[in-house]
Amino acid sequence: MENEQVAIDVIRDIAMDSNRVLVERQRAIDALTLFRDAALPALTFIERKTDMNVLRERCGLYIQRIKAGANVSMTL
Repeated sequence: MENEQVAIDVIRDIAMDSNRVLVERQRAIDALTLFRDAALPALTFIERKTDMNVLRERCGLYIQRIKAGANVSMTL
């Protein structure tokens, strides 16, 4: 589980890196969905702290779907 948390933290940091292009940040958020419930704290963090509405909305959608138990794919 420790490795999984490290991966989640690294991916979260990529999503939060304002020096990266938007598509990289979106794909990082998509990648977090692979971790399902374990990624909820990271998705919530990004949703609260991100500088871009499109990323905030993407996180919000994934959070909602994970909490509802819906199948979450890496594409919207």
